[in-house]
Amino acid sequence: MNTHNDNQAGDAAATTTAAVPRVGRRWLIAAALAVAAAAAGSSFASGGPGLPGHFHHSAHIPADPAAMAAHVDKMIEQFAADASPYQKARLAAIAKSALADLGPAHAQLRQAHVRAHELLMAPAVDRTALEQLRVEQMQRIDQISRRVLAAVEDAADVLTPAQRARFAEQLHSHMH
Repeated sequence: MNTHNDNQAGDAAATTTAAVPRVGRRWLIAAALAVAAAAAGSSFASGGPGLPGHFHHSAHIPADPAAMAAHVDKMIEQFAADASPYQKARLAAIAKSALADLGPAHAQLRQAHVRAHELLMAPAVDRTALEQLRVEQMQRIDQISRRVLAAVEDAADVLTPAQRARFAEQLHSHMH
């Protein structure tokens, strides 16, 4: 996992050379967090999988583990085509592990959507229950965000700074 500290003091040369990889890494992390937040928010709002906007391929992510593995492999080929076979294998392992860890949280988001609907459609709106549900969902989204960040940090450690920069460019063009 990534253990760098952006607040460490260093000489001017080290700071200058470290700034370029950090900018790419920060963009990669920010993009991944945006994707995770959109996925979590979309799941809560719609009661199902999928991302809003231009992530049409993600709207139909399969639930079957074998199909999910194939989907991950396809995405790695698309976004890390210049990676070595070792890097691709590591990226796939990181992504598949994160997805396996996030599966239960995604199911809980769907269940919470159903619960929110029930609470809002009741003859009397239970504000206390709605607030409790909101707090639980925020905690769940925070857990999701932390797990996604850990996966992104691990993936960033697998890629070279140049590969991270290319990935960030591809992701940016894919999102817009």
